[in-house]
Amino acid sequence: LYVTEGCNLKCMMCSYRRPLPDELTLDEIEDLADTLKGFGLRRIVYSGGEPLVRVDFPDICRIFAKRGVKQTLLTNGFLLKKRAEEFKSYCSEIIVSLDGPTAEIHNRIRGVDSFGQIVEGIKKITESTEGPGVSLRTVVQKQNYRHLGAMIEFAKSLNVRRLSFLAADVLSSGFGRERHGPTEPTETLALSENEVAEFRTAVEEVIVKYRDELDSKFVSESPEKLFHIVQYFEALVGKENASFPMNFCNAPMVSAVITSTGELQPCFFLPSFGNVRSDDIAELANMPGPRTTRRDVREYRLERCRTCVCTLHVSALNSLVGRY
Repeated sequence: LYVTEGCNLKCMMCSYRRPLPDELTLDEIEDLADTLKGFGLRRIVYSGGEPLVRVDFPDICRIFAKRGVKQTLLTNGFLLKKRAEEFKSYCSEIIVSLDGPTAEIHNRIRGVDSFGQIVEGIKKITESTEGPGVSLRTVVQKQNYRHLGAMIEFAKSLNVRRLSFLAADVLSSGFGRERHGPTEPTETLALSENEVAEFRTAVEEVIVKYRDELDSKFVSESPEKLFHIVQYFEALVGKENASFPMNFCNAPMVSAVITSTGELQPCFFLPSFGNVRSDDIAELANMPGPRTTRRDVREYRLERCRTCVCTLHVSALNSLVGRY
């Protein structure tokens, strides 16, 4: 659930800045919660924009808590120190976007002097004996690709639960680009051919040096998935014989995205097929268009899926026991 398109940072790879005038109200979210619970909703991930710029965010958490839904917050962390006590009891996990092990790297990418305040917010939660687990997510791009090892060390020093790496998306219309305009040019985010070669070597070294962290899943990605990030950047620069890594994703079969204005999407990167304000979700989910989309994703037919950086694959068994 994208609770707002407003954001208090100015990230290079994202165009979310201002909230929209017609975002879902608290009453609408309560009605939506009832509908989704009727579908057997087990878990909700709050995203945006930045969810914590929404003043009534704790009220949204209470709505889903009353219905027994497991809650995860995806945040840039800038307001964690100020607002964590308002909502942390409702969340099982808080995933904080942190794009570098130093203020210089992170702030350059995120466009605002935010690193120190974010780290203080993370420590406020991890140093507490009660509260949600904290995980970090780093978006790999030109400004930070040399610092994977340093990022792992820094994550360990913060006593977080895990760290994940995600390649910077430069090909989709996601991250507010369609509505708010483009992000930084591709060449500002993607790696050059020489940088890609350097990055491949760096990943090889990380896999050897941090084998324990990979095996224990402190680093969420397997060695194969880390090389997928390398292959993605190799394909972007058109390296000889390079192709985008094969993606295995069943996101539209086990989840859905609802935008801050109620658009219902099979995943973050695929087009909307209706709006929860005006359409019945049960009818929407089983119309020919969404059914075709699920088939096309399953059979790997969509070009958007072939270049996707953010995939979800949940086995039938894991979905039954709520492991996502």
